[in-house]
Parts: sequence; structure tokens; C-alpha cells
Amino acid sequence: MHLKRKKHPEHVSHERWLVSYADFITLLFAFFVVMYATSTANENKQKDFEQSIKLNFHLVGKGGSDQNADTIDSAIAELEIPVGNFPKKGGPSEAADYVERALGKAMSPDDKKKDIQDIYHDSVGVRVSLTASSFFTPGSAKLRLSSLPALDKVAEILSANDKRIIVEGHTDDTPIEDPKYPSNWELAGDRSSAVVRYFVKYHKLNPKRFVSISYGDQKPIVPNDTDEHKAMNRRIEILIVTDNKKVGI
Repeated sequence: MHLKRKKHPEHVSHERWLVSYADFITLLFAFFVVMYATSTANENKQKDFEQSIKLNFHLVGKGGSDQNADTIDSAIAELEIPVGNFPKKGGPSEAADYVERALGKAMSPDDKKKDIQDIYHDSVGVRVSLTASSFFTPGSAKLRLSSLPALDKVAEILSANDKRIIVEGHTDDTPIEDPKYPSNWELAGDRSSAVVRYFVKYHKLNPKRFVSISYGDQKPIVPNDTDEHKAMNRRIEILIVTDNKKVGI
């Protein structure tokens, strides 16, 4: 006689859902980790991009520091923004933005820092201030050969529009002793005229667009109290007029 073994009731686990739940939580955790890492990277990139945009569109005002200028040059070099055409509409701010981007794209940061002292705008138009020591030898109005590539870049911008152009000559207050230049008025005037002649003769720009003015040492941007400040006052300012109604000449 065979005895039937008593079957033990199978143990039914009511906690199997914990395995699936744990897997789900693990996957959810991994998902959020990836999302966080991705969003952090994108946020950093977005901040860098926004900063580059702000720097690229920032106009260096008079008295801007060299550090700011270097940062702007670096931002322009890193971020390629299409230059486009000289704005037909808009005021001096839009024109200054175009000139800033055009020269930033056309010139190396080192050359731009050496040759272009400042780019800014006022109510009349946009001004490109050239460092006189880069374009002329001391006490002379003869253009340096090494300065011609920079003038060529500026001429490309001038040829992209038909605006009036006023070229101003400025010096420091150091008296000049030269029979050819009895005072700084004559030196500044000859320098501004030399720039105009170069644009007209070698780039065939319409001479009717130009006015050459000498301010001598009468419009310094900083006091003539140090050699550095005197160098800043020795400049050629090229004014691209955007509002002819505000110009009486």
C-alpha cells in the first residue's frame, strides 16, 4: 500500500512587483541623470553662446579698456556672424554694429588692436578712429606702407555704401617744429587729406563724398598728461554720416 505524500502548498510570493518596480526606478534614475547631464552641458553652451553674442554686439565706447577690446576680438574670432551689407535703414547704432563686425572679420585681432583705436557712434554716424602712430611716422603726413592693408579694409566698408565721409585729423598738444608744418593744424590737415587721397586714388571712391578736416590739438579725448594719453589723442577719425541733416558742411 502506497502512502500518498502530502503536498506542501506552494509558496506564492506577493512581492514580485518589487522587482519590476526596482527596475523601473533604476531606469527612471538613469533617465534623469542623463537628462540632467545633457541639460547642464546645453546650459553652459547656451551661456557661452549668449555671452559671445553680447560681446560681439557690444560697441566699445571711448575710454574702453584694452581688456574689453581683447575680449571682444576673441569673441568675434570664435563666433562667425554673417556680415551682410551696410544697413540701408536704421541709425548710427546699426551702422556701427556693421562696421564692428566687418572689421572684426576682415582683420586679425592683433592688427585690429594695433591699427583701430576705437569704433563707436554718435548722433551723426559711426566713427572709426585710426591710431595715427600706426599710419604715420612722427611729425609726418606720409602714410606708412605697413598701414595700407588696414586702410584697404576700411575702404571696403566705405565702398559698400554711398554715405558722406568726414575724415578728421587730430594731434596731441606737443608743439611741432618743422618749416613744412608751422603748427599741429597743418600736420593734422595733411594727415587727414592723405587718407582721403588714398581712398580716392587707389580705391576709386567718389571724391564728392569726402570732407577733410583738421582739428589740430583742439579736440583731445583724454588729457595730454602722459605719453599713453598723447598717443590716444593722435588719431584719424573717419566719420560715416548716417544723418545728413545733422551735418552742416
